[in-house]
Parts: sequence; C-alpha cells; structure tokens
Amino acid sequence: MSLRTWLVTLAVVVAGLVIPSTATAAPLPTLRPLCPDLYVLAIPGTWADIAEPGILRAVTDGLGPRTRSTYVGYDATAFPWEKAIYGRSKAQAVANTTGLATMMLRRCPRTKVALTGYSQGADAAGDVAAEIGNGRGAIRPDQVAGVVLLSDPRRSSRDTIVGPALAGQGSGGPRLSGMGRLRSRTFTICAPKDLYCNTPREYYVTRIVGYLAETSDPTPSQMSQYQAEAGAILDEMLSTGGIGAVGREVSNQRARQQIIVFNQFIQSGVHTDYGEFEVQPGISAVRWAHQFLAQLTSTPPSSVPQPLHKE
Repeated sequence: MSLRTWLVTLAVVVAGLVIPSTATAAPLPTLRPLCPDLYVLAIPGTWADIAEPGILRAVTDGLGPRTRSTYVGYDATAFPWEKAIYGRSKAQAVANTTGLATMMLRRCPRTKVALTGYSQGADAAGDVAAEIGNGRGAIRPDQVAGVVLLSDPRRSSRDTIVGPALAGQGSGGPRLSGMGRLRSRTFTICAPKDLYCNTPREYYVTRIVGYLAETSDPTPSQMSQYQAEAGAILDEMLSTGGIGAVGREVSNQRARQQIIVFNQFIQSGVHTDYGEFEVQPGISAVRWAHQFLAQLTSTPPSSVPQPLHKE
C-alpha cells in the first residue's frame, strides 16, 4: 500500500468516527464516580476476611451507585497461637480503618464516611467511632454519616440500641467516654442471648476474660477506660459481700459454671444468627443495618430507620 493510499484509508476511518452535530450520539456507559457520596468501611468479625466477610456482605451489597463499600483487612484472630492475639488484631483493624478513611477524605473531602462491623469488627469500628466522636480521631465528627455495630463486645448501656432492651453490657466492658458527637448517628444491634455483647453484670469471670482479651495489646488512648473497667469489676464484686465475695466470684466453681453457660451459648448459634434475628417485625438485624446505610445517601437524617429502644 502506497503512502497516499494509506493516508486516504486513515482519513476514511477517522471520518467514520466523527459524529455529525445533527446526529444523536449513543449514550456512553456511566462511569463510577471517583468520589462517592458515601464511603462505607465494613470490618468483618474474627476469622472472616475481605474475601469472605460473612454477614457483612448482605449488609453492604447493593447500597446504591453513590456509595462505595470497602471491607477492612486485618488479622481477625484472637488466640496467641494465631497471627495475633485479640487486642493486637483489633488494634490493627482500628489502624487500617482509620488509614482508609483518611486516604479517602484527603482525596475526596466532600465524601462522608460510614462505619459498620460485626463482633471483633464491631469492637474495632466502635473504637474508631468513639475516638472520632470525642475529638481524638484523625477525621472530624461531621465527616461521619453514621455507624451501625452488630454484636459489639464493648456495647454500653448508654448506646442507642436497635431491637429489644438489654440488661447487660459488652463482655469487654463499655467505652466509658461513649460516642461523643457521634452518639446520635451510632446504632448498635445485639441479640439478648449473645454473651459477647450482652454479658450479665454478675458474670464476673466472663467479664474478666473479656477484659484480658481487650487489654492483650490495647490501643494506648483506651487504656484509662480499660483501667476504669477493671476497677468497676472489683468494686462490684466487693459490693456483693466484701473481700470474701471476690474469692467466691472468681472461684473454680463459678468459673466452671460460666464455662458451661458460655459453651451452651456458642453451641446455640445466637452469635451467628443476625441474618434471622428480628429487630423489628419482619426486619432482621442484617436488613436493618443495610437499610440504614442505604438511606444515608438517599434521605435526610430524620427519615433514617429509627431504633425501637434507647437504653
């Protein structure tokens, strides 16, 4: 092919790509916006990961085109013979969540962040929310659209709960500073028989074990709260009958009783049943969490689904 012939062929091809101004152009595929209106950070529970996030997949799937969801990766382990003990694993989740939120907001300052998590993931998400709400976080409270926690081991009686009222608190002890400026936008869901998030106050052995797990490698800013929880456990035991009560409450007999109760709880499947546990008639915990997040970009805050109870 001569140079002249090649140039003519190229001109024809180019001319065929040019759309006359009078023609109607075919719509281009909609591109995903670089900056979403809402950035959801979802932290899976122990032994889950970003490939298999468990119940959080149903919480975050299909939240709408204006929302981007990311599962937070971390060790998600609990025991010393695994990658990391519980406290260190949770601290990693807190750090990774904070890092992802900060990177997004630096690039997209108008984007709002939402946090959700299940079990150990709820523990981490709740800590991040508490840090932000009390002015200790890397981002501002007004940059957070909402928080929803499922089976939070640090659930407090002061938290806004979705579903039945509860008598206990989280096995790891409550966040004494609460959620601060995020309190009105933070909701927690806990099945009444889930001992991780609803430990009876008189289950001192379980509370001590939870305290030890939380403090196995604690977040430095949370240490004063953990120390306060240790003091609360001791004071409550003393109030039940003086120094003699301490020995009774941590005796082998009481420990065996609570181990039996805890084993029955694990075998019951209550902790993994949030896809079926109804917080409102016909609405499961997972569905409520999904609806809450979905409506953060589509409706004003007043029409976001509201909880049945406030503790």
